[in-house]
Amino acid sequence: MRIKKNRLMATLILTVVLSLFPRPAGAEQLYINELLEHNPWPQVLKEGPIVRVEQPPIQRPSAEEELDMGDPVPFQKVALTFDDGPNASHTSEILDILKGESVLATFFVVGNQVERHPELVERMFNEGHLIANHSRTHADFTLLSNEDIVALELDPTSRAVEKLTGDYPMIMRPPYGSLRPDSSALLRELGWQIVRWSLDTFDWDTHRNSFDQIMNRIQTQHHQGAIVLMHCNGPATTRALPEVIRTLRELGYEFVTVAQL
Repeated sequence: MRIKKNRLMATLILTVVLSLFPRPAGAEQLYINELLEHNPWPQVLKEGPIVRVEQPPIQRPSAEEELDMGDPVPFQKVALTFDDGPNASHTSEILDILKGESVLATFFVVGNQVERHPELVERMFNEGHLIANHSRTHADFTLLSNEDIVALELDPTSRAVEKLTGDYPMIMRPPYGSLRPDSSALLRELGWQIVRWSLDTFDWDTHRNSFDQIMNRIQTQHHQGAIVLMHCNGPATTRALPEVIRTLRELGYEFVTVAQL
């Protein structure tokens, strides 16, 4: 009887201790594990629900070399990406800014938004931007079967885009960056290209998406080949976007789509 009581007490204590230290969601941990398969472990950092990969510091030319080079020219590439659109309130403004700055970007669109705002998808396409797949309903793919991921989320979205543009996107970004390893393997086998990001502006997070916070991330985390995560659904993005473009240009970057990296 004493042994049983001791075991019960130990179980209760363990339960209380575990409740004090929340465990990461399964989807987040799976995302970390997938990144660890392709990157040395010291490069993988966890920040909230997002994982980013740290890159080595940029090697800029010396002052003497810059004088010899004459006018500065872009020597590194960066891809601006916008999730969750098209959005009636902000996507048009984002497109206006990109057009005014002669910048091409990648839009990871949501299928039900494509159906609501087909004219914005047509504008993206006509202005040369890359349109990619971000699911139909923004569901967490870790909660879906592989069959449903393709049949209910990816295929309907790409078909909706194809109906408007003639192109069937095979580049996708899972909502929240969450995807089980078995789903990743199957999608790659089917020909899908999975694209996440390496620099999160956190424009989606109202607790830390002030103009200064977004710009600080751009200035401290920029790197060659960066895939910058932004969104179509908030004023924080449109406020910061012109300065994001100006800053990255001054740092020597040219803007490309993710397909051009």
